[in-house]
Amino acid sequence: MSVAKFVAANGREALRQVREAMGPDAVVLSNRTVEGGVEIVAMRDTDLGAIASSAPVFTPPPAAVVAVDGALGDLRGELQTMRAMMERQFSGVGTHSLPSLGGDPLRDSLFTWLVTAGFSGQLARSLLGHLPLGHDRPAAMTWIRQELARKVPVLNDEDALFAQGGVLALVGPTGVGKTTTTAKLAARFVLKHGPERLALLTTDTFRIGAHEQLRIYGDILGVPVHAVKDAADLRFALAALTDKHLVIIDTVGMSQRDRNLSEQIAMLAGVQAPVQRILLLNGASHGDTLNEVVHAYRHDATPDGGIDGCIVSKLDEATHLGSVLDVVIRHRLPVYYASTGQRVPEHLELANGASLVERAFQTPRRGSVFADAEAARRAMPAQDDGDATRAASAGGADGMLRSLTDNANAVGDCVQQLNAGSYSFELVRSLWQQRAENAPSPRLMAQQVREAACRDLSRHCDRFVLSLSATVAAPVAGRRAPRPWQHTLWLADRDGLPLAAAAAPAGRTGPALQAGQGGWEADAATLCAAIAAARTVVNLLDAMPAAATLARWRQAGERWLATARKTTRVVSGGAAVKLDALAETLTFHAVDDMDYRGRDAVQWIARTPVRVLEGQARGTRGAAESGIEAGLLVSRVVDRENGQTLAVHYLLCDPALSAEGVQLARWARWAEAGEAQLRTLRHAMDHLGQGGQAGSNESSLAEAQACARLLALQMAVAALRLEQACDDSAAAFLARLTGRAPARQMPAAAVLVEGLGRLLALLDVLENYPGRGGRATPSATHLAPQEAFHPGDAGGLLEASMNGSRMLQTLTQGE
Repeated sequence: MSVAKFVAANGREALRQVREAMGPDAVVLSNRTVEGGVEIVAMRDTDLGAIASSAPVFTPPPAAVVAVDGALGDLRGELQTMRAMMERQFSGVGTHSLPSLGGDPLRDSLFTWLVTAGFSGQLARSLLGHLPLGHDRPAAMTWIRQELARKVPVLNDEDALFAQGGVLALVGPTGVGKTTTTAKLAARFVLKHGPERLALLTTDTFRIGAHEQLRIYGDILGVPVHAVKDAADLRFALAALTDKHLVIIDTVGMSQRDRNLSEQIAMLAGVQAPVQRILLLNGASHGDTLNEVVHAYRHDATPDGGIDGCIVSKLDEATHLGSVLDVVIRHRLPVYYASTGQRVPEHLELANGASLVERAFQTPRRGSVFADAEAARRAMPAQDDGDATRAASAGGADGMLRSLTDNANAVGDCVQQLNAGSYSFELVRSLWQQRAENAPSPRLMAQQVREAACRDLSRHCDRFVLSLSATVAAPVAGRRAPRPWQHTLWLADRDGLPLAAAAAPAGRTGPALQAGQGGWEADAATLCAAIAAARTVVNLLDAMPAAATLARWRQAGERWLATARKTTRVVSGGAAVKLDALAETLTFHAVDDMDYRGRDAVQWIARTPVRVLEGQARGTRGAAESGIEAGLLVSRVVDRENGQTLAVHYLLCDPALSAEGVQLARWARWAEAGEAQLRTLRHAMDHLGQGGQAGSNESSLAEAQACARLLALQMAVAALRLEQACDDSAAAFLARLTGRAPARQMPAAAVLVEGLGRLLALLDVLENYPGRGGRATPSATHLAPQEAFHPGDAGGLLEASMNGSRMLQTLTQGE
């Protein structure tokens, strides 16, 4: 029998020695950390088989049973420790500074109390992470109630709301109670100011009896009620009601998934008078549904983020009121009123944070069969750790270990692929590790992002860098209305590879931003300046920019490319003409073979200089002398087989780009996917772009938020690169980490962002796992990201444990 001892600097090297000396099937008998590295004792698999076949059947002494049970118990303990660490890390992805609740009975019980009331696990963990030390359960519950009440934004003064007058529009899904709430608000106003200064409008001409119901309320109150069917009717009605101090609009109910929702919101935005949009939230709805409603009405359907506040309805039907409070806290959406029943106007209360929170905890609840996964797990009967554990097959532990080993190998493969590809994963890993440190430096992180962007520019760009921008609304603490932010994504001119991203308050980019308050805003401006210094920036647009914008770009040396409609009027040859008519006079040349929606096609292009009319009305005076000089590129995609025209695109560009020709058409195709890419930036900022802790000073909070934004944007860039590269194996593994692995298609970049977050959290677990000899997570400033985790380390650790369980299984076969 050959048993040998191997000592090396780490587990991977020791296992390599074992394989070289005893073959790939060698059995590891033990492994431990010793001075200078790791010690592994192993024997050949054939020798172990000989021992098992020749061993007599006997009843082992009690000491042997205790030793085996103790070894298995230690193994199970290690697996449970690793599982707990993974669960805690995964639960924290997308949040900041979340606590570890395990081992604290008080926090565990408070967590259950919060989740049972309807609050999300994310909010519950965040609250418990800031719970002051030394509190008993009653004091802790009081503190939590006060914190929640403080976090719920409410309307402080109803008189101020009515005094400012104007137009109030109640919006929301079907059946949420908009018509009844309109009547309640009207009654409250009439009681204070009389009926002469109020009018009611309804756009609900679809629901049978909706207009009549509101008219009945109006007759009772002595208030006029008018029905409007479209934007023109609404503008006419509001113009006729200018003598009214307040107009309340009851809109038609629309699902948050209704494609016509944006049209309804556009109708409200198209009037001259300022409109306050108030969203009704059903207090009895599930939290995910409410979250989707707020996203749809506040962001997806309203580019300006124009939801001013909300009214919580159906509180008398709610079983988990914490869900709606969690949503308004998450989105910082002010609560104006709370509706507690059908009676008009008694069942409409001015919102009060403390009352709403108290109601959430006092709502009677019966046992639910629709418990969440965590509650269901806790409700499962615990297996007895005595006879049942000893009766369990050692092969069960072996199976668990094999699964963990396979997963660890999958993690290693994914990390190797991400490091080997042009995904900038090393930078993401470095930013992640720096953000986790006690005092992260946003200046250092911003410098790393700039340096990486400049390196990628030199590798992937020829002469230009393409810029995509979008303005989105983001909630800001202390402000009722969201703040507009500009998200910018830069692409390589050679292959459209996403290179870098930035986010800054809208209207404060470039030199204007550098003259601002500094900090992370200045870092964003510095990144823009560094990119502009390295390559000529080409701004990709979906419409012609304003003349002032063009002048600013011309002064900065930037170029532009915009898609145009076929009816756009330009001047060519001294006469004004539409683009489609002008295209019929041009000569086209075949430039590229392409696949267009599964059809073999050829791309033809034609070019000519034009002057774009600033006023698009027919017969504009001085058309031949005024306008914006531009180059026109017309692209036709023609079916190779039958000559059918499959698509026609009209592009207007900076005159300096007219010679680029084929490149312009290619850039325009990449710009079509730009909207989805910019949504990925927004998704990353929403899920990962928050930082800091409650109670932190203003400077620390600003730095934490800067670090979080830098990390979120860089993770979005890495996800977009991975999506573009179609690396199925790495992407599929990241999607599996999120639990949303698609069956037959490439995961969306938004899913990959979440997967990257979970992968980084998992790597943190593996680096800090106690079985690794207590090695602390290496600081990114001392160790390169690729050196922080070796895929073989985790696999080696689990493989050693797995082989140890196989040996124990062989030795206990005689039982």
